[in-house]
Amino acid sequence: MDTVLIVDDSVMLINYLKDSFKEYKDEFELITANDGQEAIEILKSKSISLLVTDLQMPNIDGLGLLSYKNEYYPSIPCIVMSAHGTPKIVEAIQQDILQFIEKPFTAEELVKVIISALKRGSPDGSLSGISIVSFLQMVEIEQKTCLCEIESSDTKGFFYFKGGALHHAVCGDLKGEEAAMKLIQIENPTINFKKPPARKIPRRINAELTALILEAMRLMDES
Repeated sequence: MDTVLIVDDSVMLINYLKDSFKEYKDEFELITANDGQEAIEILKSKSISLLVTDLQMPNIDGLGLLSYKNEYYPSIPCIVMSAHGTPKIVEAIQQDILQFIEKPFTAEELVKVIISALKRGSPDGSLSGISIVSFLQMVEIEQKTCLCEIESSDTKGFFYFKGGALHHAVCGDLKGEEAAMKLIQIENPTINFKKPPARKIPRRINAELTALILEAMRLMDES
């Protein structure tokens, strides 16, 4: 039987879903967690068919959980639920195999999405989890301050966000906007959160994130 892990720090929502999903116990097993840290411990100990997570949570939030899942359990499909369903984040997630459901929703609406995702599964047996573009747009929307390590088989670099604004990027000898556009073009990346250094990181990027993404996509098309 499929096992669905739902992660949200709202006890009221979790209890509501537990009660509502009892009639679907023959469809899938439901497991819940209150934050990303608890969810990671469950991922380590149980076989999970589908992850459903909120974005804003204490301890490890949804972005941190997605980063961990992408690195260690890339074959687990994921549904993101959030009250911040702006057109930008919806479009970003739709570009991936990830699905998005905007809060507030009913249990019936969520279970339809869950069952559809379980039936669809992974067409090729694996999921990338999240693309660079989707990841950056979610960091911007969630207004996070973080240092993100981006790595592929032949490229490694860092993004630094402050309050959701992209301040700096490093990729090899490249810095600032050039480094950002190089990193944006990475396919199938591994994304990890790193602790920001104590020293102040100077701002080397003043362009809007959307403009950088469009320019990076243009360069990819030309190449």
